Amino acid sequence: MGSAFSPLRDTVIYVGEWQFNTQQQTISDGTHTRELEPLLYKLLCFFITHNDRIITRQELVENIWQQSFVDDNAINRAISELRKVLKSEKQPGQTIKTHYRKGYSLFIEVKSLDHAVSTEQLKTENVITVDKDAETKVNTANISPQKDHTSRWPWPFAALVLSLLLAAIWLFLQQPKATTEEQSEVPHLDLQAETISWHKGTHYQLLLNQSKTKLAYVLQNDNKHLFVVDLATKKEYQIASGELFLQGWSEDGERLFYGSCEGDDYNNCITWQASNLLSNEAVIKPRTNQPLLNQTPSEYIEVGNVAITRRNNYRGLTHLYALYAQDLKTGEEIRITSPNITGTGDFLLTTLQNPSRIIFERHNVGQAEIYMANLDGSSLKLLTTNDYRAWAATYDQQTNSLVWYNRGKLTIESFSFDTMSRGEPIKAPVKRANYAYPLNKHSVLISTDIHDSDAAIFDLKSKQMSYIATVNKHEDDLVALTNNDVYFADFEYYKRQHWLRKDNQYINITDKLGEATTVITANSDSSKLVSFNKANQQLSLLNAHDFSEIKHWTLPGNSKLAAVRGNKIAVVYTELSSQQNQIMILHTNSDQIVKSTIDTPLAIAWYDDTQLIVHSKYGKYLLLDSDSNTYSELTTPDKLIELKPSIISMASNQHSLYIATETEVYSINLANMQNVELALQMQRLHFISHINANNDKLAISFITANSQNSIELYTEKSAE
Repeated sequence: MGSAFSPLRDTVIYVGEWQFNTQQQTISDGTHTRELEPLLYKLLCFFITHNDRIITRQELVENIWQQSFVDDNAINRAISELRKVLKSEKQPGQTIKTHYRKGYSLFIEVKSLDHAVSTEQLKTENVITVDKDAETKVNTANISPQKDHTSRWPWPFAALVLSLLLAAIWLFLQQPKATTEEQSEVPHLDLQAETISWHKGTHYQLLLNQSKTKLAYVLQNDNKHLFVVDLATKKEYQIASGELFLQGWSEDGERLFYGSCEGDDYNNCITWQASNLLSNEAVIKPRTNQPLLNQTPSEYIEVGNVAITRRNNYRGLTHLYALYAQDLKTGEEIRITSPNITGTGDFLLTTLQNPSRIIFERHNVGQAEIYMANLDGSSLKLLTTNDYRAWAATYDQQTNSLVWYNRGKLTIESFSFDTMSRGEPIKAPVKRANYAYPLNKHSVLISTDIHDSDAAIFDLKSKQMSYIATVNKHEDDLVALTNNDVYFADFEYYKRQHWLRKDNQYINITDKLGEATTVITANSDSSKLVSFNKANQQLSLLNAHDFSEIKHWTLPGNSKLAAVRGNKIAVVYTELSSQQNQIMILHTNSDQIVKSTIDTPLAIAWYDDTQLIVHSKYGKYLLLDSDSNTYSELTTPDKLIELKPSIISMASNQHSLYIATETEVYSINLANMQNVELALQMQRLHFISHINANNDKLAISFITANSQNSIELYTEKSAE
């Protein structure tokens, strides 16, 4: 017998936590709205119509595909894709149940619009008040007895009309609120670009003074050159040349601070201040309060009698930056921030006056946080959290807001100090940017991009490198599959597509994996993949042949690192609450889960079927026994100990361990752990971000740097 619910009759049907709009062919859970492709729409309609029984595969063949025969893989893929579409944070469980050798059934509740309205809502009392946000009230107490409108119709009909009215109002109130990226009403700036500076070379380290009247930057070609631009006249002034780097501005914007070093030795540097900047004769002299040689700050600004600096090596980690305050009168210095050990630390964004405060961004593994604090670090307040890094922000005095640019969504974002809340984002498209600095809510200063994501396959037998570079794609997360097939992601800031290169053809498989999914790794023969979906914190084991899901787990945090061996997956995840890295061992053939107690794992690779090599903050490599959950020290050659602080990524296959620094890959035989060999040297300006070892091949994802770019100012077009 068929279901009481019909997609042909009902405009809106509630399927679990989803509202299924049959006319628009969309589903919405109030947060996400998804448009169904025709096959999935037909499939969902059929499941709804027959939601009270098991549907056989033959029924699907005859009613959905309307053919006499359909390949089993096609049905499997369609069911798998529908399951993915129906899964969200609000609908995390099983949606379509498989009945062994029988067929499928819809495993979530189905309700029509009429059934969704509770009987309490349909009660007709003297006063019926709908939610005040609807600004709609039905008040029968104000109807005169002499003009009883309900007496004109039979009561059942009046009740029906009232029920429909309440249902319509309820549906209006329940409509999903559009997210920022879905709102068509988001303010949109029509911008025009003006080139501020163009030289043959690379423009980087853009730095505005507090009043946003001067821009300092470094140009690199045959040497490094420090320039200052007058943003009113657009005239440039060269300040210095040599092995130098920018640090910051004085509070009044009249002095610029920078460092210069002897060659590439950044432990032997002098810090300078330049004044009389908008002239051809800048006055340059050493800064009086020189820091210790091994503590040269990468950022330095002066606010009154206090200098705020950023330095690395916090807690002995070269990648971890903290902020310090120094009293310029007494020379006394204190550390004012305590970043998380798993991130890269704190980066100064800007300062505020009256009273003087600092705004800084904390770079964690899974997110970035923007804080405000007094100059001594007191009264620390979290302003907002992003899933991207802003890197630069300014204070907009006119709106009393902090403004920054989201390069992923091409929007100007803001935080209002009047309301202490996020402002509405403003769509402001600019070129792909290496550095983006909003001057206010109507203009953005950028240096055009000098980076691209690329990928290559290195054959470990032939020692040959083949590049996967494609036009207008930014390759990432490369995996070498069987039969010389290749998987990669096209990663444009925060927009992700998935691609399969097969027989020199590029096939878009984003619909199989979803834009929120990241493929992390594969096992040594690439028969299985591991992916992570940040939207629902779900780690999945996938069949590499058709990308269907084999098994999944929900993690208590975000993950970008995993390793597979046999029936075990070792995964490093970052707990959302503490932002600390942890290791978890998952079993693919059972529900056993082992959580490790190691502090700060940074890279992992399997040593054998039970032991995992762990690169952590400690000086030695560790071995984790995945059965007993115990650690021991791994004895390695001195060369591996020497490489340890520079490790970017690790991977292993059945016979070798591969360790990648930014520009090199080293190998060592796992059988004897001796004779470290240089397996690969990257080209100049190619910097490794991740490696996978699959099918006697190294899949290498890396960043390339171009040699030329420009600085451009985008402003709103005039109304003329």
